[in-house]
Amino acid sequence: MNATHEQEYLCPHCGHINALQLDTLREMYQEKYTQCAKCDSRLEVVPADGIGEKINLIVSLASSEIAYR
Repeated sequence: MNATHEQEYLCPHCGHINALQLDTLREMYQEKYTQCAKCDSRLEVVPADGIGEKINLIVSLASSEIAYR
């Protein structure tokens, strides 16, 4: 799991499928801030180890006080 991969996830606000590029070795368990391509909701995405060498993305609505990184 040390290559750059595109991961898909659903927006928790509107259900739109979004994609995120990850350098999996460097970015595991680090918050990334983005926004939904459809509804523009601010999202916090945390990549985590999943079952069977897969990656789970933990996606939640970001606080309005968090600045984009």
